[in-house]
Amino acid sequence: MLPVTAFPQSPKPGVHRLEKQAQEALDKGDLAHALEKFQQASAVCPTSAALHLAIAELLSRSKQYPEAINSYHQALRLDPSNEPAAIGLARAYREVFNYDEARRLLRTASSRHPKSGASLLELGKLDIHLRQYDAAIAELQNAVRRQPSLIEAHVDLGIAYQAKGDAREALNHFNQALRLNANSASAHYFRGVLYSDSDDNQNAYEDARKAYDLDGSAEPSRVLLAKVATRLGKCTEAVEILKPLTGSPDAETENIFLLARAYQCAKQPELAKRTQEEFERRSKLDETARTQKMDADHLAARAGELARANQLAPAVDLLQQALAKDPDNGPSHALLAKINFSRGDIAQSRGDIEAALRSNPFNPEYLYVLGKVLKEQGDRTEALAVFQKTVLIDPRESDAYYEIAQVYAQNGQHQRAMDALQTAIKLSPNDPDYRKALTQLEAQKK
Repeated sequence: MLPVTAFPQSPKPGVHRLEKQAQEALDKGDLAHALEKFQQASAVCPTSAALHLAIAELLSRSKQYPEAINSYHQALRLDPSNEPAAIGLARAYREVFNYDEARRLLRTASSRHPKSGASLLELGKLDIHLRQYDAAIAELQNAVRRQPSLIEAHVDLGIAYQAKGDAREALNHFNQALRLNANSASAHYFRGVLYSDSDDNQNAYEDARKAYDLDGSAEPSRVLLAKVATRLGKCTEAVEILKPLTGSPDAETENIFLLARAYQCAKQPELAKRTQEEFERRSKLDETARTQKMDADHLAARAGELARANQLAPAVDLLQQALAKDPDNGPSHALLAKINFSRGDIAQSRGDIEAALRSNPFNPEYLYVLGKVLKEQGDRTEALAVFQKTVLIDPRESDAYYEIAQVYAQNGQHQRAMDALQTAIKLSPNDPDYRKALTQLEAQKK
């Protein structure tokens, strides 16, 4: 994340005081109060890109991604060459699964800042996430050429090479990262994973211990340390590390398995037996849930085919079967919402699409359907807000721009309606409805 404390302060009277209050709130971990103060400062000084960037960063940290995207865009409108804002915007798009927009932004930022490796580093992280390791390696190598001391790029190169099975090259980059910063927790952790995978448990333990000492809150480091400690017979240490990770109902099943092994290693057979039984119980539940979800997704896909063929009754039957298996299945709820909307049951459609959004609150397709429902119910204000959120998440959603234009036209805001329609036409130039609507609006304006 971008450090909010790094943003420059505005010289405008009163803004400095608000920024100071925001920083004090941040120091206490009160993100909501810090955001409020930065927003007040931005109201006093609306042309400050730094303040919009601070707001965007706090919104991202609070997982309010559409709102963050809007604030990042405001920062970039004021300062188009601001690389941290472009990177922050790309990260926000990645969080809402719009990888194409994230990639476009990062490539543009990389071209605008040919001496900086930061955008290329973020591109590499994106491609590692998407398991496109060759592309990630090319981007990260370019980042290192631009900035040889970019530690994260070396760590990520190590991750990419390890994923490709090149342990030697991975180790070279982890070692290079640690030569640049011996206290890089991530470099110690990933080098420890590499050693662990090759059964070099002593070196794995030393790296895992260092990573844990540097950042004890990082669960992966704790798990790695416990795993190799058990292999080395440091059983009590492994138990103490794992116990805090296994007490909650949503604990990772794998951690429960590791704790059972650690208890067995520590010669505590009763605890080992009980923990192993809990692991087996959780494993069965996890496997059942995975199977049910896969079955539900398959049924939803088949229902979609039937709905497209206008066989709505059998489609609904399949969707009900899907929801019996997985009550939170987003695709099933969304398709039911569309079918009920087409049948005129708007209230039921709203309940369905709201259920779909609970499973994926940033899905632009789901948001678009909610906007249509709200518009049909006469709530133009909320419909407009939802359509605007839709195009923030997916700027290429031309139908949402068309709906925005319709709402603006109904509100008598003809220029805004025409602007929205022109955007829709730019995105989908062959759609006759968009051009027809624009022609009608132009005639009304005359």
